[in-house]
Amino acid sequence: MSGLAAVVSLDGSGLPRSDVERMANVLKPHGPDRQKTLTLGKAAFVFCLHKFTPEDTFETQPLLLADRFVMLFDGRVDNRSELGAILGISSSDLSSMPDSMIVLRLFDHWGERAFERIVGVFSIIVMDLRDGRLLCARDHMGSRVLYYHRSEARFAVATAPEALFALSWVPRVLSKEQVADALTGRWLNSERTFFQDIFRVLPGFSVHVCGPTFSKRQFWDPESIADVRFANDDDYVEAFRERLDAAVRANLRSLRVPCATVTGGLDSSSIAVVAADMLAADGKKLNTFTAVPEPGFAREELLGRYFDEAPYVRQIAEFNGNIVPRFIVQSEDPTPGKIAEVIRMCPLFGGTLNAIWGIDMYDAVRSSGHNVMLGGDMGNTTMSYNGWGLFTELLLTGRWLKLFTELSSLGYRWRRAVRQMVIAPLIPQPLFRRYKQWRRGQHAPWHDFSVIHPEFAAATRVIDRAARENEHFDAPVLRDWRLGRIRDFRIYCQSADWFATVRARFGIDFRTPAFSRPLVEFCIGIPQDQYLRDGRDRWLIRRAMKGRLPDLVLNQKRYGTQSADWYPRLTRQRNQIAEEVRRLAQNPEVASIFDMQRLKATLDHWPDRQPPEYTQEESHMLAVPDALAAAYFIESMTGSNYPSVAITQQVG
Repeated sequence: MSGLAAVVSLDGSGLPRSDVERMANVLKPHGPDRQKTLTLGKAAFVFCLHKFTPEDTFETQPLLLADRFVMLFDGRVDNRSELGAILGISSSDLSSMPDSMIVLRLFDHWGERAFERIVGVFSIIVMDLRDGRLLCARDHMGSRVLYYHRSEARFAVATAPEALFALSWVPRVLSKEQVADALTGRWLNSERTFFQDIFRVLPGFSVHVCGPTFSKRQFWDPESIADVRFANDDDYVEAFRERLDAAVRANLRSLRVPCATVTGGLDSSSIAVVAADMLAADGKKLNTFTAVPEPGFAREELLGRYFDEAPYVRQIAEFNGNIVPRFIVQSEDPTPGKIAEVIRMCPLFGGTLNAIWGIDMYDAVRSSGHNVMLGGDMGNTTMSYNGWGLFTELLLTGRWLKLFTELSSLGYRWRRAVRQMVIAPLIPQPLFRRYKQWRRGQHAPWHDFSVIHPEFAAATRVIDRAARENEHFDAPVLRDWRLGRIRDFRIYCQSADWFATVRARFGIDFRTPAFSRPLVEFCIGIPQDQYLRDGRDRWLIRRAMKGRLPDLVLNQKRYGTQSADWYPRLTRQRNQIAEEVRRLAQNPEVASIFDMQRLKATLDHWPDRQPPEYTQEESHMLAVPDALAAAYFIESMTGSNYPSVAITQQVG
C-alpha cells in the first residue's frame, strides 16, 4: 500500500531533477516506511512504501525485469496461493515474496493480460525501457487510484494529484465543468477530476503511452459478467457464504490485528461477525467502531429509518462474544474550520458531515493501534441488494401472476413498488421528463439539494453534457436493474479517492470485502429472485447470516441514518456559518458559482425544530455544509485565503 509516480519524456527532453524530488516529497505520507527514486534515461520512477501486510516487509520496488521493464505496484493480491501454483512458486518462497513480485512474474508470463488474473486491489505502472512504452493499470473495481497528466512533451502519473502538481509543468487549474457536475449530483464520469487536464485511470482499464501515441484498453467489463445459475435456492446461499468468507479472509491479511466499522445494517455486521469468527480461531478479538449521535439526542424512529446504531451493535456484540464494540461520538460540531479541514483532505462535495465524524473514527482507530479497518461499503449494491428490480423483470417478461403475488407480500410498501418499479420504467423518457418538469415547476432538477448558481449551471452546460453522456436528468428508472447496479460501481471512484487520503493522513487501510471481484461477479450474476422472495427483500444475505446475526438485525426492514444529529450541531454553529457565508459572498469566484442569496435565506429562516426527513426544507438545510466545503475548495484553487477561522491541523 504505497505511493507511486512515474514521469516520462515524450520528446526526448530532460526531466528536471528538482521536479522529481518534489514529487517524491509529496508522496512520502503515502509511503512513510521507505522511499526510493529511480531515474533511467528519459524516465523517472518514485516508490514510497507503506507496510500493511507481512509480505510488505520484503518489498524492494521499483522492480526490474530482464533489464527492460520497470514496474511499480500499489495494492494487495488476494489470490496469492492460486497465482503461486500457476507460476510454480513454492510455498516457502511465496511466504517471503511481496505481492509486487508475484505481479512482476505474472507480467513476465502473460504481459498485460496478467492484470485480468489478479484478484485484489491494485495500481500498476510498467515501463518498457526498450521501446519507451508506459502502461498504467487500475484494478477491476477501482479500489486503488491513479491520476495522470499528458502534454506534448511529457507524461506523468501518480497515486495522488498533489504529486502531479509538484511538477513545474503541470498546471493546477480548476475544472469548472466537474465542479458543476458534482454540485448537481453527477458523479458518474469517474475519469474526470476537479482539476483541468488531470484524469483518472478508469477501473478495469489500462492506459498506454508511447511518444505521441495514447490509448486506453478495458481488460474487465462488468457488463460482461456471466450469469450464475444453480439447481436450488440453498446452492446460492452456500456459494455466497464461500465467497464472503474468502473475501473477508483475504482482507484480514495485515501486520496488525484488523478492526472493523459496524452499524446495525446487514453489510458491515455480516462482515464483522465473519471476521470475528476467523480471528477467534487465532485467539484474537475484533474491535469494532460505530458512530453514534451526541448524548441527549433523541428522535422518534420512522417506518423506514432509525437514528441510533448503538442498540443494534450491542446486540451483535452479545450474539458474537468475540466482538468488542466502541462507540464514537463526534468530538466537534461542523464549524467552518472543521469543514475546511475535511476539504483539505479530499474534495468531496456531498459527504461533508459524514467525513467529519469519520475523522474522529479514524483518530480512534489509530489510537487503538490498528492500521487496517474493514467496512461494509458498496454492500447495498452487491451482497445485500434489495432485489426490487424483480418487479420490473416480472412485468417485462409477462409473469404477471408472480408480480401480483410479490406486490401483495410487501405490506405497506406495495404502493411505492408499483410507482417506482412497475409504472415508472414503462413511461417513455420524453413523457417522464415532462412530468418531472411539471412537478417541480420552474426549478432545476437539483434545486432541492444544491445551491449552485443558475447562471453557472447554464454556462457549464450541465444538462447538455448529461444528455450527451446518456445520463439525462429526469430519466425514468432503468428497466435493466442489473445495468443500474453496475453503473453504481462508478460512484466508488470518489470513495477510493477519500480512502487513499485516509491511508496517507491516518495510516489506516480501509478495506471493503463487499467489493471483492469474485463476490461482486457472483452477486451480479445470480437471478433477481434470490434477493426478493414473498415480500422479503435482501433475501440472500438474510438466509446466509441466519444464526450468525441476532433477529433484531437480521429481520431489520429499516435503514440507519448517518450523522443523525446534524440538526442540533448545525444549529449551534448557524451564526458562525452565516458569518462565513457573508464573507464568501464577497469573493467573486465563489459568488459566481453558488447562489449565495439562497444560502443566506436558508440560514436566516432556520427552523426552531428539526424538519421531517425527505422534505424540501431538510434538503435545503443539508446543502449548507456541502456548499461551504465546496466554496472552500474553490477558494483554495483560486488563491484566496480560507477560511477566516482557525484550522485544526491533522497530524498523519
